[in-house]
Formats: sequence, C-alpha cells, structure tokens
Amino acid sequence: MNAQTHYQAGLSNYLLNTKKKNIMVAIEHFSQAVALGHADAHYFLGRFYGLGDGISVDFKKAMEHYEKGESLGSYKCGYALGLMYHSGMGVEKDDHVAKDYFHRNFEGLKLEADANDPISIHILGTYYYYGFYVQRYIFSAIEWFLKSANLGYSDSQYMLGMIYETISHDEKNKDQVIHYYQLAAEQDHPYAEYALGILALEEERYSQAVFYLEKAAVQQYALAAFTLGMYYHEHEPKQPMKAFEWFMVAAKQDHTDAAYYVGLYFQNAKGVEQDLDQAVFWYEKAALKKNRNALYHLAMILIKQEPKDYSSISKLLEEAAKQNHPNAQYNLAVMYHRGDGVEKDIQRALFWYEKASEANLAIAQYNLGMLYFEGSVVPKDEQKAKELWQKAADQGLEAAVKLIYSINNYEKLQKSTWQS
Repeated sequence: MNAQTHYQAGLSNYLLNTKKKNIMVAIEHFSQAVALGHADAHYFLGRFYGLGDGISVDFKKAMEHYEKGESLGSYKCGYALGLMYHSGMGVEKDDHVAKDYFHRNFEGLKLEADANDPISIHILGTYYYYGFYVQRYIFSAIEWFLKSANLGYSDSQYMLGMIYETISHDEKNKDQVIHYYQLAAEQDHPYAEYALGILALEEERYSQAVFYLEKAAVQQYALAAFTLGMYYHEHEPKQPMKAFEWFMVAAKQDHTDAAYYVGLYFQNAKGVEQDLDQAVFWYEKAALKKNRNALYHLAMILIKQEPKDYSSISKLLEEAAKQNHPNAQYNLAVMYHRGDGVEKDIQRALFWYEKASEANLAIAQYNLGMLYFEGSVVPKDEQKAKELWQKAADQGLEAAVKLIYSINNYEKLQKSTWQS
C-alpha cells in the first residue's frame, strides 16, 4: 500500500464513510501514511493526540505532528495550529498567531475543497461557522457542511445536526436534526451519539437514551459516561453499581463532577463498599478543580477526624461558600460564630448565615433569627427573627417548628388574657 492508500484506509476506519469504526486500525494506517511522507496524515495523528481519541491526550505530540505536517505542505495542519493558538489548548492563547495561521492556510484549503476534499470542505465550514479569518456567516457554513456531509464526512453530519438543533423551530428542522445526527451516529461519531442520547432522555425514551449514551461512552467520551452515571443515579436508584461504574469511567478521564460522585458513592457505600480513603482521594481530585460539592464533603470528612485540621477545613469551606454552597456557608458561619479553629468573628458569621439563609437553608434561617432576636450583633428585630424562624419551620426544622408553636401559643394567650 502506498501513502495515499494508507491515508484513505485511515479515513474509512475513522470519519469518512465508515462502516465499522476502529480507531486503532485508523491510527495504524495514518502512521504508515506518515512514514511514507503523507502530509495530511499528520493532521489526523495530531488530532488523536489533541483530543485523546484512542490514545492519551498529549498536546506536545499533537503540536509536533501539526508542525511537521505544515512543513510538508498540509494546509489542514496549518489550520489545526491556528485552532491550538485560538483555544489556548497546549499552547499559550494568542489570537494574533491564530489569525495568521487561519489566513495563510485559507486559500490552500479552498483549492482542496474545490477539488472535492471532504475534510477541507468541512474545515471551510468551520471558518464560516466560527468566523475564523472570514466574516461569520451561518448559511455559508451550512453550505460547506452539506457538501462535506454528502461526501460522507461524519464531523460535518454532526455539525449540521447541531446547527439545525440550535435553530430548530418546527418539525421539519427537528427531522433534519435527527437525520444528520443519525448519519453521523451510523459512523460511530461519539458527539452525535451523545446528542441522540440527550434528545431521547428529554423525551423520556430511556432505553434508547442508554443505547446511544453507552455507544458514545465506550469511545472514551467522558461527558456521555457521566450522563449515564447521572441517569442511573436519578432514574434507577436500585442500580447504584451501574451509576458508580459510569461515574468511575468518566472520573478516570478527569471529569470533575464525576470524580465528586465517585467520592460520594465511596463515602456513602452506594454501589461499592464504604472506603473513606477512596472518598477523600476522589473528592480531592474534584476539589482541586474547585468543585464546590467536593470541597464541602471533603471538609465534612476532615471535621470528623482527630486531630482536626481546622486550617484546611476552613479553607475548603471558604472556597465552597464563595461558590454559593449553602451548607458550606452555614458551617463556615458556625465556625466563626463559635471560634472553632478560627478566630471568633461574629460579623463574618452573620455574613455567611445571611448568605445561607438567602439560599433557603432552614438551619441558617433559625440561627440568623436568633441573632436578630438577641440584638447583640445586629439591631434587635423580633419581627424579622420570627419571619426567619417561620421560614425554617415551613421546611420542617424541628427546633423552629417548636419555637413557632410556642410563640403562637404565647401570643394567643396574651390576646386572650387582655380581652378577658
């Protein structure tokens, strides 16, 4: 096989008129094409590394392939370098450098598109869709994507489905959405499979949703795996093991929310034996990416350990509280109110009680009501205190229910005594 034959074989196993997708076979063919000097094959090898498609993400290797391909005359690789600088993926974001790459490769891509190259046709569609170098014009993008889709390029089929879904106002557009997503899904395009899965979820066609989401998830599409985890978490509570397994698949691909749920399942022994060390491990991974739930739960685990690391606990709660986590705000308020592990600061306690109260957290409303009733930190306001206690009581907080009951009985008694 010569370089072009290997290149075409790579395409047919990956994105172009693909009957049975096989990324590993595609990688092998593109690698053989590269070894035989095929410039555009570097574009796809770079893409594999840049997206983590079939292999681990490695932006350095992606850049090396794109630069080598461009040096051999690949306009596709030049465009890919523009994308890296435009997005800041693997390199420092630089719109001027990106614009230069988009500019100098446009005419070459146009010539290839005119010669019916489906990939270059698709790339021109992205120029108009995103406004790279040219004026953004959705209808020109659609024209290019249609040409590429008709040639069997699944990226364009997916893009058309996404565009029609965005502008969908009637059943005709919805039919187009489904049509193009299905064309791409027939070639195992993971984003199209995910989109079909979401559409099925929205229409409560759960078995079909699971079918498409699983097809996307097994292609290492973390968002699809996480969505499957959430499906089982919310709709199939009697199958916690399935939820846990899919959360784990996504978490191992650095999906932040999935890492939080893996920690939660380990902590609460859902679908897996309880393991607080593992819970902490996964919470920490999510907390490093500022996941507010992970920050809060990690703090709650640490607060039960002896000796207590108050410095870490307060920092975790502070970070979660800043992200409007009501329970973190309440617990932080309690720490400042009592001086637990931090310098006592009633004003800061008041601030966080108010934030948690605004989020309708009953226990925070109850404590804040006490501060207004006592009047030592804020001007005494018994009416406001009662309103806060009533809000907490309406949510079933036992202490507030008893307090409101006592107040109402007292007021009735006073009124009765005065009337008599």
